[in-house]
Amino acid sequence: MSTSTASTFNLESVPAEHRERVAALIPDPRIAGGYVHRDVMGVQDFQLFDFAMAERENVLLTGPTGSSKTTVARAFAAARGLPFVAVECNGSMDPGTVLGRTIVGDDGVPGWVDGDFLLVVRYGGVVLLDEINLAHPRITAAFHGLLAVTRRISVPEAGETVIAGGAARTPVLLIAAMNDRYQGTVRMNEAMGNRFAMPLDWGYERSVEIALVPSVRLLDMADGIRSLAEIRTPVSTNALQEFVRHHLAMGWEMAVHLFVNRFDTSERASVYRALEANSAAIVAELEAVAAALVDA
Repeated sequence: MSTSTASTFNLESVPAEHRERVAALIPDPRIAGGYVHRDVMGVQDFQLFDFAMAERENVLLTGPTGSSKTTVARAFAAARGLPFVAVECNGSMDPGTVLGRTIVGDDGVPGWVDGDFLLVVRYGGVVLLDEINLAHPRITAAFHGLLAVTRRISVPEAGETVIAGGAARTPVLLIAAMNDRYQGTVRMNEAMGNRFAMPLDWGYERSVEIALVPSVRLLDMADGIRSLAEIRTPVSTNALQEFVRHHLAMGWEMAVHLFVNRFDTSERASVYRALEANSAAIVAELEAVAAALVDA
């Protein structure tokens, strides 16, 4: 895959009055170091994002809770040294509060202050519109212009229209994420869906989970639970990681108790039975991990 690397960012190009705030939005590079990449049709995920950023294409990640939709966006920003902001979408959100606010200065004169979202749009970086299908269409309509080819958003309170990346067109990667299994979601209309040139299914990835969860039997059990129609609660990758951590620190019974309590009361018996049926194999694998840690 041919990609051009436009994902560079020069903090010195940010005006002095905003530089400290923008710098604080750049994630710790160690986040990228701990990220496990996934392969998408033979292309590494960060390569896809580099391409999207260079070509000013928008990315849509669709997948269940805990499948690393937010993680991959933050890790990419960390790896490329880019400011990052996540906007948590919901039915009652107000785009005005996302953009910023008007304050009265010491001199009594009102002035506009950019929110973190608008800072990243203005100066470059990665924007994640998280759970975008939880927002009402009248809300997401405010982002139509930003996601369009024009890549601009109106800020009536500030009396301006902001072009993504400013006059220099510093690269801005716009990512939306959604879980279409959530209750209360809104079907994305054609106008909005057409703005995402790079729609990606972002489900639980076995190769990623193997690198993060040191128990094949636990992963097999999780796959089995995920396939059950009566289980609606997601079995996220981070929940499996926490199960391992709880077992190693506090033992099997506590790990099982905390894991089962994640689920709806109607689901817990099925999950408990699945854990008990696989307990011997899971414990053996995790004890091997504990022994390796001691030897290290």
